Amino acid sequence: MVSRYLAADWGSTNLRLWLVEDGIAVKNAASPFGITRMQNQSFPAVLQGLLQQMQIAQADVSRVYIAGMAGSNVGWQQANYLPCPVALNALGTSLTRVDPGWPAQAGIIPGVCVPGPDGADVMRGEETQLLGALQDTASALFILPGTHSKWARVHHDVIHSFTTVMTGELFDVLRHHSLLGRGLPAAAPHPESFDCGVMAGLAASDTMTELFSVRARYILGHLPAQQVDDYLSGLLIGSEMRDMRQRFEVSADTPVTLVGSGSLFTRYDRALHLAGIAFTTQDADTAILNGIRKIHDSLDT
Repeated sequence: MVSRYLAADWGSTNLRLWLVEDGIAVKNAASPFGITRMQNQSFPAVLQGLLQQMQIAQADVSRVYIAGMAGSNVGWQQANYLPCPVALNALGTSLTRVDPGWPAQAGIIPGVCVPGPDGADVMRGEETQLLGALQDTASALFILPGTHSKWARVHHDVIHSFTTVMTGELFDVLRHHSLLGRGLPAAAPHPESFDCGVMAGLAASDTMTELFSVRARYILGHLPAQQVDDYLSGLLIGSEMRDMRQRFEVSADTPVTLVGSGSLFTRYDRALHLAGIAFTTQDADTAILNGIRKIHDSLDT
């Protein structure tokens, strides 16, 4: 059995790498060279540079598993999208092989898609988190916050459907590239304004009209300019909760798991409480490491 391997989460803006021994991450490092920031470097060169930074000899690592956007059409090599419904244990048997630049078996984990055309959708990286999160919970609905948040219905280790919500990107566009954010001062954290935004989003019947009310609120003196960011964030996340609760028919007995970390995770945690949705939580890094470990264990037999 191979007890040592590298686990990589290679996204658009960064690369995170772990050395795993006997199922435990013993070293980790991060690089700013996400797939959109490679600066004309090759993928093997970036990987080898991070390995050197971690003081790991190439000869000591014979397996590499890569999740995320490295498998996109602008990544290292395009990996397949497995169509829903898809059994999560199929991820390990569908790796796309790449050459890391030393004698090692390296593979990119496939993404998952809803083929469409109606409801067409794709994910890369989140499928590995789902595989890992399933090891510790039987939840049927998973929420993965991000620039493009994912809501995924999983039953008996099979992803039956998922939906992407561009909440994070929409916030950035509205705040920095629209009339709503023009002329605003630096934001001051204000949890109460976030809560008010969430409640407005949950109650709204039309998010598009509610968006302009954000500008009207601070122009008319109902919302201090420094609190616009938190209110807008809450409004968008609350709207996402409202729409996804209806789409996935979330009821009081629906098992829900929130997978994430950092400040965005905290916002979704708060919004779910305000929405009255019961849920459990999973750390995002733990989930992706568990997912890659499960893939490794399924192949190392």
